[in-house]
Amino acid sequence: MPPRKNAKSPSPAKGSSTLRRLRVVAASACLLIALAALIDFRDIVPNHLKHVFTSIQFVPSAITFVTAFHATALACLLILALTFAFGRVYCSVICPLGILQDVISRISAKIRRKPPYKLPAKKAHNTLRHAILAVTLLAIVAGWGGVALAWLDPYSNFGRFASTLFRPLAVVANNIAATIATALGHPAAIPQVNVSFAAAGALLPPLLIFIAVAIMASVRGRLWCNTVCPVGTLLGLVSRRALWRISIDKTACVKCGDCLRACKAQCIDLRAGEIDFSRCVACYDCISVCDEGGVKYRWHGVSARREPKGAPKTASRIPNSIARPPPDANRRAFISTATFGALTAIGATALSASRDLAQNGAQQGTGPKGPGQHGQGRGRKRDFSKLDNPGVVAPPGAQSVARILSQCTACQLCVSACPSHVLEPAFLEYGNLAGLMKPRLNFDKSFCNFDCTVCSDVCPDGTILPLARDAKHTTRIGLAYTAHPRCIILKDGTACGACAEHCPTGALQMKKPPGHAEAVPLVDPHYCIGCGACQYACPVTPKAIVISGIEKHETAEKLVQEQVAPTTTDDFAF
Repeated sequence: MPPRKNAKSPSPAKGSSTLRRLRVVAASACLLIALAALIDFRDIVPNHLKHVFTSIQFVPSAITFVTAFHATALACLLILALTFAFGRVYCSVICPLGILQDVISRISAKIRRKPPYKLPAKKAHNTLRHAILAVTLLAIVAGWGGVALAWLDPYSNFGRFASTLFRPLAVVANNIAATIATALGHPAAIPQVNVSFAAAGALLPPLLIFIAVAIMASVRGRLWCNTVCPVGTLLGLVSRRALWRISIDKTACVKCGDCLRACKAQCIDLRAGEIDFSRCVACYDCISVCDEGGVKYRWHGVSARREPKGAPKTASRIPNSIARPPPDANRRAFISTATFGALTAIGATALSASRDLAQNGAQQGTGPKGPGQHGQGRGRKRDFSKLDNPGVVAPPGAQSVARILSQCTACQLCVSACPSHVLEPAFLEYGNLAGLMKPRLNFDKSFCNFDCTVCSDVCPDGTILPLARDAKHTTRIGLAYTAHPRCIILKDGTACGACAEHCPTGALQMKKPPGHAEAVPLVDPHYCIGCGACQYACPVTPKAIVISGIEKHETAEKLVQEQVAPTTTDDFAF
């Protein structure tokens, strides 16, 4: 009979494996890079590093793969291949939300003064997690993938946590440190940074989801990954037949229970001597705590049996309260259905993207109407309702509002990286729940820098397509509308012209309309790109000039005028 050990005193240090140490180092690096990319309030992290790291996350990579192929789109195929070979290493090493749950579990254990994991085996919630995956796939097929993935994609949820919740806290901590440094006589050591909290409507959804994730991680480890996350469920289907899997060697196992106490996924059925590898996140903690070598990571092959024949039975010290998970009789049928659904979803998404690209044309902004059909400017009827109810403005490179709604997963990386902070998460500005948390431009707070292409440089899922600087200069995302009765030139007789002064394209110029003694700002829609510099510069409240977004982005004409010089400075007179 194999020797037995004291089950009440597991020691994580004993038998710690090289695999586990490598996994911890790699996972820590991934989590820190993700946090740095999304919290970077000093713009220290290079944009290309932000883009590359976030683009290798599974959902952004898969979206790019079927919509606008890029080298990073191959990451989703690599993740599937790694999962088929070694199990869910994506969940334990690359996914920042998964790693964050491990951190929360350990912090919770420290607070409660208990071991990080002491979780008995639990029955898998297969019906629920498979239903969430099926609904997600059906939503993608139905054209609601942007909504479903925005709420369920693990990377996007982590992005919103970091950008909306963690980043303001980091800025507050920085400012406290800056205050202390100033008090000590070193004011230049740590500069102050303006704190910007999202509006309550945009702050509440990520806060509620974070609370749910934190509670589930504290109580049940990776319960979110194995119940709610569709990426975890999809990779679990693949990992069921992984070539290398963690399994129990019944000839060596003494059923001491150490592996149960180390498992964060509650997937070890020690009574049956089996591991539900669809829920195992390949953390290797169970291997590191097993001194007898009863838990091994070994080759199973495609058709190999999961358990060796004739394994001797050993006496069990596992409490009867630990239930044995029932066999999943419909597993093969579900895998076939899910695979078919996934292929259908990918195909439908590709077709939808092709239609979108075809409609938008090879060149961005080649809308059928063309410029000058927006009822504003010389010789056109003015639409003053646009000032009180302006259309939402989607980021340049997004091509259209519809594209933002259908494809963006609202990870908030563009919001965090925007140097002028004109991008912010939307609440209901897009007019429906599909636009919740998606990026939009708020010109009351800032404006879109004429030469800036950062949002298109960092977008991981290809929703905001890369824009060359020259193309950005003529990309129209909205149009300026003026309300001269609000302008201080006519209302107060005050000299102004800040809006025209800061217009980078020359679309806004000070002219005397018929019947007026004073020059007032007039917009030529042929040259307006909707950057918002005029609205931000306008000194009155409510604004006398407002940018209203357009449904489909267009290409503006370029004004050739020697006297007009593009303004690239951030300094305003007001």
